[in-house]
Amino acid sequence: MLKNFSHSALGINGRQSELIELALTYGFTGMDIDMHDMLRRSQRTDTQDAAKYLEAAKIKIGGFNLGIDLDADEDTFTSLIGGLHPLSELAAELGAGLAYLKVPACTDRLPYHEYFDIQVQRIQQTAEVLEARGIKLALMFDSTAAESTEEKQFKFISNVEGLLALVNGIGNANVGCLIDTWAWVVGGGTLDQIKELAVERIIAVRLGSFTDEVEPADAKSSDRVLPTNEGPINHVELISHLASIEYAGPVSPSASSQSYKGQTRESIVQRAQEAVDGISKEAGLTVAPLPMELIEDIPYEPNPMG
Repeated sequence: MLKNFSHSALGINGRQSELIELALTYGFTGMDIDMHDMLRRSQRTDTQDAAKYLEAAKIKIGGFNLGIDLDADEDTFTSLIGGLHPLSELAAELGAGLAYLKVPACTDRLPYHEYFDIQVQRIQQTAEVLEARGIKLALMFDSTAAESTEEKQFKFISNVEGLLALVNGIGNANVGCLIDTWAWVVGGGTLDQIKELAVERIIAVRLGSFTDEVEPADAKSSDRVLPTNEGPINHVELISHLASIEYAGPVSPSASSQSYKGQTRESIVQRAQEAVDGISKEAGLTVAPLPMELIEDIPYEPNPMG
């Protein structure tokens, strides 16, 4: 398993070099990156210059968000697929092995069954572009779609049952699930359902827990806190299971930024590291010691001018 730092899953931001330093300081061996930003950088200069911070840090790329709107009209979607070719080529050149894609929770386009067929076709088309570059596709769903103020006519996928049906309907070998334990529980899922999945269908894992006073069925996105050992899903048991089936993908801690207002990025990342390391140790995994001092050999990245 790859101990992965996903700054977006923790609700923090920063320059790429700052985020890399945080990841290394707290013992993360992988991190998610903004591949669209990397592509813009490489087009302004070259790939070597765009990737200099990653190469200096010698950190693995955990994954990247495709940013494709699966609910877009046909012309827009065709354009997005066209843009996926240079993005996936760069990702492959940088050694990125997986991408994240969120499926729509609702739509105004078509009723469920007709829309399901269209989504299968669109995701298959996306997966084929990625597969040609050796990249896996991790699908995720929005379990808090009811929070949205945007009303749409037809519901689509906002629970585990729907996600699993979609993954099974797609069938591409490089397509599977992003197991977000917080969303998994909110979406009616169980640990047993995860254990029933073949390891090939578990592409990425994200860990998150709930505040004590919140019932999962009533949870809002702001109720996500850093993962605890036990809870609606026993994270220790989950990690132990993933180790037993030789899952080798990224495992990322997550939390809502509202759960630690006023704290520094360093303290947030430290707490995230302590949470995922504690779970891993309880699951019987060997956890590497943290660096004794801050990483100082990553090139400084100046603030871009407006």
